[in-house]
Amino acid sequence: MSMLSQCVNSGRRVKFGLASPVGVFCILAALVSSAIAQDRSRVSVSGSNEQWYIEGSERAGDARISDFLGRESLWLRNNTHIIRTGVEFVDGTIEFDVAPMEKGNFVGILFRRAAFQNQENIYLRIHRSGLYNAVQYAPRVNGSSTWQLYPEFNAVADLPRNQWTHVRVEVRGPKLEVYLNNRLEPALIVPRLRGLSQKGSVAFWGRVNDQPAIWAAALSNISIRPTSSVTSNTTNRLVPPAGTLTSWEVAGPVQTEKGKAFTLPQLEGWRAAEVEESGLVSLNRALGNVRGRWTAFARTTVTTEQAKTAVLELGYSDDVTVFLNGEPAYSGINGFESRHPEYMGFVAPQLECVHLKLRAGANEIILAVTDDQRFGWGFIARLKG
Repeated sequence: MSMLSQCVNSGRRVKFGLASPVGVFCILAALVSSAIAQDRSRVSVSGSNEQWYIEGSERAGDARISDFLGRESLWLRNNTHIIRTGVEFVDGTIEFDVAPMEKGNFVGILFRRAAFQNQENIYLRIHRSGLYNAVQYAPRVNGSSTWQLYPEFNAVADLPRNQWTHVRVEVRGPKLEVYLNNRLEPALIVPRLRGLSQKGSVAFWGRVNDQPAIWAAALSNISIRPTSSVTSNTTNRLVPPAGTLTSWEVAGPVQTEKGKAFTLPQLEGWRAAEVEESGLVSLNRALGNVRGRWTAFARTTVTTEQAKTAVLELGYSDDVTVFLNGEPAYSGINGFESRHPEYMGFVAPQLECVHLKLRAGANEIILAVTDDQRFGWGFIARLKG
C-alpha cells in the first residue's frame, strides 16, 4: 500500500500520508475532497490522495509526489502554494524534512494562510546557506512579502543541498520559534507575529529564481499538529527605542509612475497609523492592497523651544522625500540592490541620517514614501539632538 493512502490510528495522533495531523483530519479530508471536485480553481496534487491541492489549474504541474533521496516526497517549484487539505491552523506545530535540490533558491513555510495576499511566511533561503539571512520570518501583508521591513527576524542556518534537514515550527499565540535538526535552541524566535490573519491553512512553496520549470526542493515526513486550544494572541509590546517618532498620520496613496515625489499634493483623509515595537510604520498594513508604484504620505509634528539642527535617523522602503514645514529637505533611494549588488534595502534607521534645521515652536515633518510593495512598504524615523 502506498504511504500516501495510509490512515493509521496512533493514539491521539493519526498518520495520514505525508502528514501526521490530529485524527479528525481523516474525516475532514474526505469532506473537503468533495468540495474540491466541485471547485475547478482547486486542483489536487497528483498522487497525494487529495491531501494537497493547488489553487489554479494552470499551476497543476508545479507539485508532484515522487521519490527523492530514497523517500516518497512532495516536490516544489515555481513559487506555487501547495496547500494541505482540511486543515485550519491557529496554533500548533508544523514539522517536516526538507531536501533542497541542486538549483533551489527558496523554500517557504506558510501558516494562518487566509488567502494568497495574507499569511504568515517563513523563508528558507537555500542560496544563503550559512549566512545571516538563511532563515527569515516575513509575513505577506496585503500582497507584499514585507521582508525588507523586518531585518531583526533573520537567522544563520546551514541548509545543505541534496540532504535532509529537519525543520520544526512552533506557533503559540503571538510567538513563533523555528528549530533545525532537533536542536534544543531555536534558530529563530519571533516574539510577536506581524501578519493580519489569525487562522488559515498550511502550505509550502519553493522556487528556482527565474527558472519556474526547475524543481527547487522536496519535502518528506510532514506533520501538521494544530493544538486543540487557542493561545491568546495578545502580548506586551516593547517600547520603541529612545527618540523614535511614534505619533504618525498617513494619507494617500497616490499613484506614482516614475521617480520620487518632490511636491506635496492636496491631501485629505489623514488617519492615525500603528507604530510597531521597532518604530516601524507598515504602510502595507495601513493602506491595504495596491498594485504598482504608489506614494504614501506620513506626517508628524516636532516642537522645540528654540531653533536648532537635529538629526533624523531614517529607514524606509524604497524611496523617500522628507518635507520640513512644507519644503523638501532630503531625498533618498533605499531599494533592493539600489546601491550595490546584493544590497538588501532593509528598513534600518541607523543607516541613513538627515540633518533638519528646526525652527522654534512646531515643525511639521512629512515623509513621501514611494514603493512598488514587492518586498515591504514602510519606514522608521528617530530624532536625535
